[in-house]
Amino acid sequence: MNSPESPPWGFLQWAVAGLASIGASAAAFVWRLMTRIHTLEIVVGQHQRDLDVSQSANESALLRLAERLALLHDDHYRLRETIGGLPSRADIHDLELRLGERMDSLAARFDRALDPHHS
Repeated sequence: MNSPESPPWGFLQWAVAGLASIGASAAAFVWRLMTRIHTLEIVVGQHQRDLDVSQSANESALLRLAERLALLHDDHYRLRETIGGLPSRADIHDLELRLGERMDSLAARFDRALDPHHS
């Protein structure tokens, strides 16, 4: 088939086969690259959705924390007002002294009322 009269066709066939092989390799490389890029786009999209869900959950948790802190703040000041209305140690001591004096006075009145010699 290869006769000495047709050597350029052999080189031309080799060149065409080489170019076809290079073209097919380039097409396969581009196809794999596009497939990987598509896979990466899917993964990045999923990560973005996960991040959005996580941020939403964090924001709602932060709002709940802020509400609870506001309630705790209100409870704190309500408790301070309640404690401010309670008697102090000095008030309780004065009340104890007054009660003691009244009980002594009452005991003295009972003693006088029950003492037969004093009537």
